Amino acid sequence: MEKSTDYQKILEMITAEQVLALEQAAIRIPSPSFKEGQLADYLANYMSDMGLEVEMMEVQHPTQPGAKSRQPIGRLKGTGEGPSLMLNGHMDPGVEMSGWTVDPYGATFEDGWIWGMGAHDDKGGVVAAICAVEAIKRSGVNVKGDIVVCPVIAHKYGGAGTRALVKKGVLPDYCINMEHSANTIANVCVGIVMVRIKTETPDLFFRYSPEAKAQYFNAIEQQCEIIRRIGTSLDPLPPDGWLRFTPHTDLPGFPTLTFDTIHKEHYYHPCYTGMSTRECEMCFQIRTVPGQSLESIRADVKRLLEGIKAERPNLQYELAIPASGEDDPWYMEPMDVPKDHPLVVALAEGQRIASHEEPTVGGALRIGNVGDGNILAALGIPTVQYGPGDIRIYKEWPTPDERVKLEDLVIAARAVAYASYRICG
Repeated sequence: MEKSTDYQKILEMITAEQVLALEQAAIRIPSPSFKEGQLADYLANYMSDMGLEVEMMEVQHPTQPGAKSRQPIGRLKGTGEGPSLMLNGHMDPGVEMSGWTVDPYGATFEDGWIWGMGAHDDKGGVVAAICAVEAIKRSGVNVKGDIVVCPVIAHKYGGAGTRALVKKGVLPDYCINMEHSANTIANVCVGIVMVRIKTETPDLFFRYSPEAKAQYFNAIEQQCEIIRRIGTSLDPLPPDGWLRFTPHTDLPGFPTLTFDTIHKEHYYHPCYTGMSTRECEMCFQIRTVPGQSLESIRADVKRLLEGIKAERPNLQYELAIPASGEDDPWYMEPMDVPKDHPLVVALAEGQRIASHEEPTVGGALRIGNVGDGNILAALGIPTVQYGPGDIRIYKEWPTPDERVKLEDLVIAARAVAYASYRICG
């Protein structure tokens, strides 16, 4: 009975006015990747004023020496008698696309919608998380486990901010990654691995010996043959094809792949890549399902390439998986938490109470996407991805005119507040 009264107190503390004000403030502060400092300061002050313990953390750019940004860590301290929970969301929005019909930083509120850069990717999730913890704090209830609010930088750089948290030792028992999911609960998400294949052949012009021609397999044509064997971008890969996996019922149509880059230099033109004119390099990404691993993918790609080489001995390749080496920021393992896990159950019940509808649990609206939650899940931390914002309203994503329903933000804040107190209270 006491818990029920506490929940009621907490949920009553979340108002549409409170959520709208913080969302508009966040949208009006531009915060592209590694330029999140002004928003980090604003959120740090907001959380400090709420009564949280706040620490500001500097994060170095992974590839540009001297470049850095900062992110706040807000902590509602518990008694130490319960599990800790991280609420993780990124401050950097996506790419600013052309074609906006409103000011992308104006935070226009009209007909129940809030418009602006990052409205739901991912400022809406960050705002919902902060408002959830603010409600717990203002209600006066006590928590046993710490609730840690982490608005992180540089999700668009492979989760650089979350990876810095992990390196610092900020490791909770559970995590809700506040990624847009139309308030569905993604207990299962794909992973991502980038594959780099470099092919090479001798330079031949239009005068050559028969011996040289016999050894020639144009580096670009080698890549074309590899692409032909791999398949087509965005088409589901068959389970009996070159890539070995067990289909996951909550991730229909996956794994799949996309070809990202292909480069070849020419001796008549400036060299842009540093490669020799004999080389051609391709990168593609695979969105993986639970059960796949780096080892299995390496074996699958190697087997495909060796199959081509058995037919075309002049194939000369160099393979890198992950594409940028073992510390590739865009390698993320798939994640899968059982539907009956306490974290999933708590958030589902919070969503049911906040929305007065049955919650959706599964791949659902995160299908095909990765989030910083993948990073934490790979460390054995039970994680779900959940947040306001429905990309089905757009023809494609990313898009101009990003927007989110205020009602969905409020529901997310209430659902997360309920789940947080159920886990940590």
